[in-house]
Amino acid sequence: RRRRAEDIRYGIRDTWIDSRDVAEEEALTTLEGFNTRVTELAAVQEQDTQDIYRVMEDNQGRQTEIFQRVEVLVNDSQYDYETGRLVDQEARFS
Repeated sequence: RRRRAEDIRYGIRDTWIDSRDVAEEEALTTLEGFNTRVTELAAVQEQDTQDIYRVMEDNQGRQTEIFQRVEVLVNDSQYDYETGRLVDQEARFS
């Protein structure tokens, strides 16, 4: 592959690839190469899908924990209310 490089300031070099080389490589693409790329893409998509499912399961677990905590807080507040009411009642009758 022929490359042309030139300085584009700040010590950065820009590299150009000869388009004739790219065209030759594209012409040499085989069905085997295509199949390999499709297989690799399918593997990446499968991994991404599994990652998404893991995130969804984690979020579901967190949501369940939050609901359980809210339920405990609601029950505690009802218990506190009843306890306060009984204490007030006792104070009135004593």
